[in-house]
Amino acid sequence: MEQITRPFGWNVSKIDFLILYITFFIALFFFFYGFYRHFKVWSIGKRAKININFFSYLTNVLFQRKVSERKFGTFSHIPIFWSFLILTITTALVGIQMDFGIKFIYGNFYLFLSFISDLAGILLIIALIFALFRRLFFLPNYLRSILEDNIILILLLILSIQGFLIEGLRIAYFKPEFEKFSFMGYLISNLFYNFSKEQISFLHRILWNIHAWTTMLFIAYIPYSKLSHIFTSTLNLIFYQKQPSAKHDVENNLIEIINKESFSEGEIKTGYKYIYDLPWFKILMVDACTICGRCTSVCPAYLTNKPLDPKKIVLDTRDYAYEYIENKEDKVLGLVVGEDALWSCTSCGACVHACPVGINQLDLIINYRRALVEDNNYPSQLNNSYRGMENQSNPWNAPKNERYKFAKELNLVILKENPNYSFDYLLWIGCSGVYDSKSQKTIKALVNILNKANVKFAVLGDEEKCTGDSARRTGNELLFQTLAYENVQTFKKYNINKVITICPHCYNTLKNEYEFFGIKLEVYHHSEIILALIREGKIKVNKIAQKIIFHDPCYLSRHNNIYGQPREILNNIGTLIEPERNKKNSFCCGAGGGRMWMEEKIGKKINIERTEELLSKNPDLIAIACPFCNIMISDGVSRKNSNVKVLDIAVIVSENLI
Repeated sequence: MEQITRPFGWNVSKIDFLILYITFFIALFFFFYGFYRHFKVWSIGKRAKININFFSYLTNVLFQRKVSERKFGTFSHIPIFWSFLILTITTALVGIQMDFGIKFIYGNFYLFLSFISDLAGILLIIALIFALFRRLFFLPNYLRSILEDNIILILLLILSIQGFLIEGLRIAYFKPEFEKFSFMGYLISNLFYNFSKEQISFLHRILWNIHAWTTMLFIAYIPYSKLSHIFTSTLNLIFYQKQPSAKHDVENNLIEIINKESFSEGEIKTGYKYIYDLPWFKILMVDACTICGRCTSVCPAYLTNKPLDPKKIVLDTRDYAYEYIENKEDKVLGLVVGEDALWSCTSCGACVHACPVGINQLDLIINYRRALVEDNNYPSQLNNSYRGMENQSNPWNAPKNERYKFAKELNLVILKENPNYSFDYLLWIGCSGVYDSKSQKTIKALVNILNKANVKFAVLGDEEKCTGDSARRTGNELLFQTLAYENVQTFKKYNINKVITICPHCYNTLKNEYEFFGIKLEVYHHSEIILALIREGKIKVNKIAQKIIFHDPCYLSRHNNIYGQPREILNNIGTLIEPERNKKNSFCCGAGGGRMWMEEKIGKKINIERTEELLSKNPDLIAIACPFCNIMISDGVSRKNSNVKVLDIAVIVSENLI
């Protein structure tokens, strides 16, 4: 009975094998030297301990979760990844049997390997042709195409076709019936039907050697090309630190350092001024970039013709790191990537959430801003908001006693006047809630709702200070920590645990960043509280015949994963409709990242871009859940001469209470 296997090493002479092993070790030398160079670049960074995240590895490397969020990833990258992985494994198994004489590839296992490797090869060729066709004829404007990209695709295509031709020649020579499981190789073998065995043997040997040399070239090329992301991106995802994307803690508590008897200037430096200020894993992070351009394709600044390109921020950092190991020339990173680019960022986090390999572009931007601010190099437009936060505890630079007056006007319980008052929640009014007329309406509406539901709450009055969000996002870390420290002392003074806020920026800062200062708060966005009251039957609302479109605030949905609650509230009142970009893929209003306090002078205004998208759905009402968004979208609607109302969800609920 014919044994179900194949002759391993057939038609390959000892000289061929000798040349193969010599070229293999040469390829390995260049391979390991190339990755040594990568490691040398990573080692520029500061030493830092980091946890291993196997869940990130499983979901984003093996299962390609982030890649599959786009159609191209599903139709091209995933087949390339899995096909390449399968073919690499099958080739390694063949090598083990051939070189070590361990016979295990026969029978049903051989048939399975034959079928699965042919299937992988076909899928690989189709996906490569699709990717090549897209790059040559349908390249998106955010995707940079360079010669290297096409070389890689063509090289993989050549290797795949060579493999099938070699398989077809072998099958044509021996003609075993069971090789029908190698369905593609069996089909190709028919091309050599009229060839003599000598001709087939000659062609097979020539092609086998060419294929072997091409493979060695491919192996040697990996660390010097985009193919290095096979390893760098995998490592970055293994070391991926899962945390809220708008949490930007630093190593040092600056308040504790300043309160010491003596301290060095270096102790209060928090940003990334020079390349060696980055932890080593952040340099690995920028080295992991695949240049796919997904971050750029969703950036509101880039899409409205600002100088910011998140991909370029990463690549400029990476390129300078490699430049640094050659010449050791210190350059300020904020200047390397460009100041106009840094200050165009709205900190919306779209780039971070779009990246399939775990790169945090926003972290780089915030830390580059920190270093610039520490050198007093920042937009002069921020001076007023900085002075306001320093002297009046608010970025509007308005009198701080207005907080107390506003609370008294609403007859709210102020804790410094009622220190023994028993309450369930602290209502964090926030700077916008006091100093912006639209947000004042939101606070009044929320107070009405809470009173209607008999919720016991209190406020801090003029003891409340800005959370420091705008200070931290613009890089003024010392100012942020000063405000945060003072607020934390107030929270501890009144034993505050639960906080309600109308502002997603305050929500993010209080919930995710105040823990650094020794307090763990239960923070609720007002949409969460309102929905809970509706579900519990403590408040009831009328149904209105209006189409309501909801704009997701970046700091609520994308950064903190809250997007269902506002929608459920609005579905109880009207007919909810969605903009094209919604939930985690929402488009920014343009006010985050400190942009609220800076004029937008370059390109199209981001709030106009978003407003046009919202109005294109012909809503009767635009629902908002953020004070900054309220200001920006209201401005956009006014500039578009539209009569559509822009209201916070609290106002909508309050106006429709039964």
